Amino acid sequence: MNHELSNQREDKCRDQQEIDRLRDINCLKERENAESAQRIKAADYSLYQAQEKAADMTKVSEARDYDLRRTTEAYDASAHDLHRGRDE
Repeated sequence: MNHELSNQREDKCRDQQEIDRLRDINCLKERENAESAQRIKAADYSLYQAQEKAADMTKVSEARDYDLRRTTEAYDASAHDLHRGRDE
């Protein structure tokens, strides 16, 4: 009887050690998940900023393209007028 009680205590002790080990692992995984969630949030914010910058750069590019087309048209018109004036 005493031997069985001793075995049960040892089993209980081992079980408690296993439970403690698993709790520690669980806490570690929870911390890792929290850190991963923070990294994901930071990456999402960086992506958002990059998308906003890309949109702004697209607007600037379109404005410069428009200006360049108008300047080219004005140059072509001036060159045409100049050649026409020389021909007269």
